[in-house]
Amino acid sequence: MGATVGLAEKVKSSMNRGRAKLTPEQFRKAKPVRNNLVRWEENEDGSVLIIAPIDVDRRAWLKWMAKYMKMPVEKQFELEPIGGFVWIHCDGEQTSETIARKLRERFKMNRLEAEASLSAFLSSLTERRLVTLLIGKSK
Repeated sequence: MGATVGLAEKVKSSMNRGRAKLTPEQFRKAKPVRNNLVRWEENEDGSVLIIAPIDVDRRAWLKWMAKYMKMPVEKQFELEPIGGFVWIHCDGEQTSETIARKLRERFKMNRLEAEASLSAFLSSLTERRLVTLLIGKSK
């Protein structure tokens, strides 16, 4: 009998269409950079408030509906201090590997904890189009 694919697998595969999967080595060398359309401010406690425009321009009906219903044009995200620390370091200059090392030093994490947390967090930020990972060319 052939293998069956469940709904969860179909949804997951359709969500990843058009996105390249990174190898662990590519991820470590990638340089996260913040979306320049996003405004942000750091709070005294290390948390960060992100204010991002809502992307309605890609679908005409959604743009019309947003205007008709007077929907907000921005969305806010509040990052706790560890997330804020990562956000601040997403400057396009530092690699994910460097940010993970700084996380370990600052927040007393072990290597696996820092790398796994950073990977999941950056994945979430890229899905929301708040951050892009710059990938260098392979030699």
